[in-house]
Amino acid sequence: MLTDFLSGTSWLVILSLVFGSAALSVLGDSVGSKYGKKRVSLFGMRPKNTSRLITAMTGALIAVGILTVMSIFSQDVRTALFGMKLLRQQMYDLQFQLNQSEETTAQIRTTLAETSASLDLTGFELDSMKNDKLLLEQEKRELETSLRIMREESAQLKHDLQAMKSEAIALSANVILAQRAFEAGMTKDEIISELNELKREVRLNVLAKISNQSFTRLRDVPIEFDSETEAALINELASSDVRQYVRALSGENYTVGENLRVMIRLQTGTSTIIYHDGEPVYRKFFMNDRENSKTTPEDILHVFLRELRNKVLSDGILPDPATNNVGTLDGEAFFNAVEELSEIREPVIINAIASGDIYTEGPVVIQIIFEE
Repeated sequence: MLTDFLSGTSWLVILSLVFGSAALSVLGDSVGSKYGKKRVSLFGMRPKNTSRLITAMTGALIAVGILTVMSIFSQDVRTALFGMKLLRQQMYDLQFQLNQSEETTAQIRTTLAETSASLDLTGFELDSMKNDKLLLEQEKRELETSLRIMREESAQLKHDLQAMKSEAIALSANVILAQRAFEAGMTKDEIISELNELKREVRLNVLAKISNQSFTRLRDVPIEFDSETEAALINELASSDVRQYVRALSGENYTVGENLRVMIRLQTGTSTIIYHDGEPVYRKFFMNDRENSKTTPEDILHVFLRELRNKVLSDGILPDPATNNVGTLDGEAFFNAVEELSEIREPVIINAIASGDIYTEGPVVIQIIFEE
């Protein structure tokens, strides 16, 4: 530390001041003694006082010289001599700024404390919201469970209601009760004769369906045809140059009662041949690998019949308006096909062969033949 002090001191300035002050003192003393011996008087003063004045002036010169040298070589001395007031003002300004900074710091600390308290409150509210969310999710799951149960109950009620309605309905709407084909060139008498046969078939089917549905044997049911529609239909068939079909459909849903009266709606259209007798209606290849598959012969044939139905619909066969079916396969024929398929272990082609010519109005009558 002593080394730093010694190395940081301006010895040249100090020595210059010491020797300069000594020289000025000697010079002043010499001048004062000289003027004192000569009895010189300045400003009318006595020689003794003149010597003292010269000595005082020499001391003043020494002080001025010291201050001048120090001011030249030291910024701190200049600041102490000439900038003290400015320095004091700067100190006051700095103190004022410090006080303001302390006040601002105090305000910031207060705001920080309030923010911290607010954050704690927000965290508490967030935890509360999380708990509310969990409760809402639990309530949602419970409501979804209740909704599912209500939907199941609603579906069951609809099913039961539909079953009750079905039991109450003796004859549904749009049921095909009979259909006939009318060739081109038939006379009106031939057409009327065929329509009478269609009416008799309608009557028999109406009695059979209502008796089976209501478990009561009916002898007769009033059945009505629209006479104007029938007359227009006869004229249309007589003038037609193409084969046409006529379908007799039930007009609406009918229940058994004292005032049961069945209205019949006649529907006609062009009848063209879609499949010829013995022609393959649909064919499909099956690997028939039942050792590595869980598919049963019944499943295979059910899939085949669904695809067969889609095929004939796309080819132009009209479905039954009430059931959307295109035909029926005798139960005995189906199970015979299942038994035959169960005995085949190799890949097989299933063929649906038309049994007779099949026209637009259907029905689709087939026989199933397997081709290994």
